[in-house]
Amino acid sequence: MKLKEPTHLVWDDRLTEANKRHVSELNAALDRLSGLRAIEINVSGKFARSKIAWKLSTYQHALMHRLVALMDGVAVGWNNRCTLSAMLSARALMETLAVMAEFERQVTRLLKEENLGGLDTLAQNGIFASRDREWTKDYPETQAVSVLTYIDKFDKRAEGFRGHYDMLSERCHPNSLGHNFMFSKLDRADGTVRFCDEREPARNGQMILAAVALLPLMESVSAHLDDLIERVSDLHHRVAPVGGPAAESNSA
Repeated sequence: MKLKEPTHLVWDDRLTEANKRHVSELNAALDRLSGLRAIEINVSGKFARSKIAWKLSTYQHALMHRLVALMDGVAVGWNNRCTLSAMLSARALMETLAVMAEFERQVTRLLKEENLGGLDTLAQNGIFASRDREWTKDYPETQAVSVLTYIDKFDKRAEGFRGHYDMLSERCHPNSLGHNFMFSKLDRADGTVRFCDEREPARNGQMILAAVALLPLMESVSAHLDDLIERVSDLHHRVAPVGGPAAESNSA
């Protein structure tokens, strides 16, 4: 199976000359992240030794695929001057960045505590998290955490993250900044309202770039998760070796 190559963000006159390098760096990071995505995760090697490691890696790569797909969506929208669509994808990308960063933090903490049960619960909830009431009624342990919780936690790591997310949300929601001040302008002299494709393309462009600016950080997050998951497998195998008497009860 061959994965689709993500679309590159194109620099144009909606951005400043100073943004050219930033756009180029984002595209390069996107290509590297795209190359890190798993096409399949087999039950072999470290994953044969630990089902918990298999679950954690499955969740990690599902998030990776989502990150790449969202950045692809940002670029497709931006390149075709569908700015609102680009903003919607950029905001969702911010959410996914925050979720993946918190995932890394929790795996780090739980591994240090050698808490295999906690690691298994973390992976299980991540893979099956839902806000569907019918689903969570039967499986309450899969209740999804509010995305704002992740946004606020990441804001402690990158100050201003929540503020920019909120600003972008105003554009993405059908509030005044997302319709009236996005697509129209009032001529106070005669009361005429004139509509356009977008009112402030330069400002919108800066908002989008700021939203996706931390994408390259996910390379180091993913690399760290790879190392952590390897160590989870080692720990799990040491505590409950495959084929050993405790394997069944500890493999979750």
